[in-house]
Amino acid sequence: MANLKSTDLSLEMFKGVLQSDSSGSYPGLELVCFLLGAEGGMLPSEEDLKITRCAHDFARRLVRDETLSQVDKERVLADKFSEESIRKLLRCLELDLENLAKQPTWSRIHFFPYTKSLSHWDSRIRAGKKETAMIERQYFRGAGAFAFNVLRFDRNVERLNEVREKFNKLFYPDKDSPLESLAKTLKSHGKADVSPVVDDIESRSRRMADDEIEELYRSGVANILSHMSLPTVTKIKSIVNWTGIWLVILGNSRLPEEFRTNFIFDCGGINPQLRRASQRSLKEFIKNIAAGIDSAVDDREMSGAQSQKIKGFFTATLASMRLINSLKGRRHFTFGLTGIETLTLAAVPANQEMPFESFVNEWLFKKCSFVIGRLAAQQAGLLEGLDAAIFEENEKRLADQVLAVGMLKVYSDATKMVGVGDVNDQ
Repeated sequence: MANLKSTDLSLEMFKGVLQSDSSGSYPGLELVCFLLGAEGGMLPSEEDLKITRCAHDFARRLVRDETLSQVDKERVLADKFSEESIRKLLRCLELDLENLAKQPTWSRIHFFPYTKSLSHWDSRIRAGKKETAMIERQYFRGAGAFAFNVLRFDRNVERLNEVREKFNKLFYPDKDSPLESLAKTLKSHGKADVSPVVDDIESRSRRMADDEIEELYRSGVANILSHMSLPTVTKIKSIVNWTGIWLVILGNSRLPEEFRTNFIFDCGGINPQLRRASQRSLKEFIKNIAAGIDSAVDDREMSGAQSQKIKGFFTATLASMRLINSLKGRRHFTFGLTGIETLTLAAVPANQEMPFESFVNEWLFKKCSFVIGRLAAQQAGLLEGLDAAIFEENEKRLADQVLAVGMLKVYSDATKMVGVGDVNDQ
């Protein structure tokens, strides 16, 4: 019997391909590639589609590949001074990579899509291919394609049209910025598809459940895009981060019911009981992912390496999204400020406010399975072993953090509202 592949099992369990190579920000970057490269415009509703891919290999090699020939550089760049200036600029646009033992190769780095022409596909040069860049999946394994399909197959036609419109405004402004003009020029000197192609992974990621978890992603994206007064960069980063965070929530929610768990977040970092509970919560989640995989495999055969590809997606994404304190060592659930900003924008649309208590209990707990405050801890059955006062203090610490990112208004001790200003930006 042939070994079961992680790709097939992930599609079976989660309806999308979740693999360790494509963890963290990669699903969001892949999503952007599909948004900008799909034939038929933004989020086409037709079942079958093709995409046009580009590699941005000239610009990426300019930054990281010392073997890029001087002849190739002179075809594009004016002189040595412009080469050095552009190289420094492009390095600032790279996606942050952590826990690397050595300098990454050009195929390992990706530009963050601050503007549409910075978006690009995976690419590398294979031995014996005469230094011709090949466009292929290396870090974009399909999680972004799945998120793309969740958005484009939204049954709420009004919301779908609004999301299309807001994405078009986000990536296709009336006037190109200087950065976009530069990125477009550099992109034109890289490898690109001559004609649109079919993506096999995307075509296998179209089985929508139309459940609450898919609805959570769609509403979160719509809410982020609704904040028209926010900078473009803030919204693009939030879309990328929300995609990664949501895929972790999805992984938990699509396990068999007996393996689902709540995530206990330590927002203060001062209570040892809460810290230990958060550490146990993370361990339980990882153990339950493994148990869910074993249950899905059933009597089929699957290698440990294939199983690890799925398990590794979740811990690496949690670390990248700043939802745990570290990728290695003694780990626990916690919030980084970027995670708080993303979750707030995904929860509350523009020109609206949400009571802080509702944000903590109705949204973070009931929709995301994040335990922070006393009410959530009570409903999760945690107060039998832990003091309720611990969670009351934990909720206060989260309020301080939401305030720190400028998304909390405190009217009184009893009235706190989560939102992003009161500008009429619709």
